[in-house]
Amino acid sequence: MGEMLAVWMVLVPIAALLTPFVLLPRFAELRDRQEVRLAAAAGLVAVLYITNTFSVASYTRAAMGTEAIRLIPLLQFDSTLLTTTWIPDQIMIGATYMLFMSVIFSRNLRNAFWVTFVLFGVGIEWNQALANMSGITPPFRIDAHDIAMRTAGIALALQFVQRLRGRLIAREQILRRASAAPAAYAPTQAPSAVLMIRPHTFQPNPETAADNAFQSAGVADAAERTRVAVQAQIEVAAVAAALRGEGVGVVLFEDREGIDTPDSVFPNNWISTHEDGRVVLYPMATTSRRRERRGDVVEGLRERFKVSQLLDLSPVELEGRYLEGTGALVLDHVHRIAYMARSGRANEVVLDQWCEAMGYSAEVFDTVDQAGQPIYHTNVVLSIATDFVVAGLDNIPDPTERARIAARLGETGRDVIKIDQGQVAEFAGNGLELNGSRGHLFVLSTRALTALRPDQIAAIETSAHILAIAIPTIERSGGSVRCMLAGIHLPPRQPDAPTTPAA
Repeated sequence: MGEMLAVWMVLVPIAALLTPFVLLPRFAELRDRQEVRLAAAAGLVAVLYITNTFSVASYTRAAMGTEAIRLIPLLQFDSTLLTTTWIPDQIMIGATYMLFMSVIFSRNLRNAFWVTFVLFGVGIEWNQALANMSGITPPFRIDAHDIAMRTAGIALALQFVQRLRGRLIAREQILRRASAAPAAYAPTQAPSAVLMIRPHTFQPNPETAADNAFQSAGVADAAERTRVAVQAQIEVAAVAAALRGEGVGVVLFEDREGIDTPDSVFPNNWISTHEDGRVVLYPMATTSRRRERRGDVVEGLRERFKVSQLLDLSPVELEGRYLEGTGALVLDHVHRIAYMARSGRANEVVLDQWCEAMGYSAEVFDTVDQAGQPIYHTNVVLSIATDFVVAGLDNIPDPTERARIAARLGETGRDVIKIDQGQVAEFAGNGLELNGSRGHLFVLSTRALTALRPDQIAAIETSAHILAIAIPTIERSGGSVRCMLAGIHLPPRQPDAPTTPAA
């Protein structure tokens, strides 16, 4: 190999050649092929051989047979190593191992990190320790500092791959199609039609209970589970009938048989539609909710409305980033502002990608519930209508952020109707304005309406009449009427298309 090059000088070109293959979405399918993963494993073995046999002029390790096994403590660190290429060597060793593992574990970078750390961060030193114990080979030197530097390289590579791959997924798979979107459209805040799902297996979802303080305890008794599921279907039918009675188009899909989707009644979290003909699919935090995404629903909308593009953000959920639709986002369609409360279900990086694709600006803020915990979805604390907003400003703990959001809402010319934390807990902030045969109506649950004061109700009714519907069973899952309704902003193929129900 020669003694004029340090290890990092050899590994940097290898890493540079490998990085585009690891990052670019166009290679995702290729990375999934078995022969490619085997090739990556072979490359990893080759790099492992290089890094364990390469000699450099700037520093050397003790020769085998001259030192007994020992784990060098921090106080025994050889400070002269800081004047050599030891630090970049070890960091590049860990980073290069991680890049190869990112190909082998293409769809699960967390597993790639832990396998790399166990096998190569600690494993090499541990393997040398076992060799020493066997007495077959001359003693190896075991160094805790090498472990630390390699682990730093592994972690840096993980962050690099995660962040850049997430951005490139959005740009290459989604944003490349944004230029084809129709430029001329007339955005309205209140849609004339909604998408709904009639659930078959509705239950309070154990997977989502951890961060949803609005959710009730799960149901263990089998008979009770059946009763809850049936009652949810009755409540969905009541909402659909009430909306149709007001002249709102309802596109109602049946739940799929044999698929456990306890939260399928809340489609607005995985799909949104827009006036320019775009349909967006979203990354969901839990496995059961990812099963809710349905191609047949998209095709059903395409049959009834003009769909220009399908923008699929869902791949970023594989990187541990989520943005749960118009639960996480509350959209001002007219002024193109996306409001988002930070939570485990609302990632700012994905929000930036969404805003860049859709041509929106973002307003991000923190929220807390009455127990001081972040609120899981933004649409629980904020509803935006044509002439007013209902806002749980007291749930924004930081005074500066609270004033900024209040000012931003007011700048759009809407009346800001402030509700308190107790009213938010009763779903008073979870309403949706729709356009019906009598003009604008503001839809919410009877529980939410009961929590509003007379002056707040009067402020709403200056521009929209209120339609309140009782859904106590569905509210057990931590969502209310607005969560059940995915507003359809798409242009209809025919004037009467929105009222055509789905099979």
